[in-house]
Amino acid sequence: MEPAEYAVMHEQEMVHWWFRGRRALIERLLARHLPGGGEPPRLLDFGCGTGGNAVGYAGVGPVVGIEPDREALRFAAGRAATTRYRLDYCRAVGTALPLRSASFDGVVASDVLEHIADDAAAAREIARVLRPGGVFIFSVPAHPWLWSAHDVALWHQRRYRRGELVRLLVGAGFRIRWLSYWNSVLLPVVAARRVIASRPGDKAAVSDTVLPAPWVNRVLTDILRAESWALERIRFPFGVSLVGVGVAQSSH
Repeated sequence: MEPAEYAVMHEQEMVHWWFRGRRALIERLLARHLPGGGEPPRLLDFGCGTGGNAVGYAGVGPVVGIEPDREALRFAAGRAATTRYRLDYCRAVGTALPLRSASFDGVVASDVLEHIADDAAAAREIARVLRPGGVFIFSVPAHPWLWSAHDVALWHQRRYRRGELVRLLVGAGFRIRWLSYWNSVLLPVVAARRVIASRPGDKAAVSDTVLPAPWVNRVLTDILRAESWALERIRFPFGVSLVGVGVAQSSH
């Protein structure tokens, strides 16, 4: 992504409604789908960015966060947080992980695959480092028609259609356990904003990650948290993002 966006992420990811809502959803999915019993699960935060999510995941089990950008890792390492389990960071690219095969119980990639040109190679690497039966929890931006300057600023390679995402993960060796759209209530608002931002002549590559007024931020956070709760009971047929859980079928 544009270098300035890492500073925005670091500043806002613990408070902004989008980051908080997504983190609440991922943590629910971890609690629901990680294998239970025995030792605490070993987790990989695939594309950890500036580290805000990895700090939360380290309350579940030991975490390794991998990230190719040096500046993002500098932000991540500077977080003054005490975690229940060990948290380590490693600079690496997602298509060639310096990690042992079958060494993790769970991998989280929250809005990461869309940044990688060869997302199939990245998905195969994720499957490789998961033990058989390990879970892959992921989120990606949905709907190519939502493409805008926001995607350009974040250096997205694509937005996903549901079918192509399923084919990508099945081809890498995953069984799809659960898949749904997410951020559904706000889809009309987001769509309107993105369409306006992509008008001819508007070429500024700036994301729309802006912290709103505190009361608006609270309301939007509550909407996404309510969606996370609802997704334990239903699956949404539309939304800004796709979220899901894959199960590794065999050791690679």
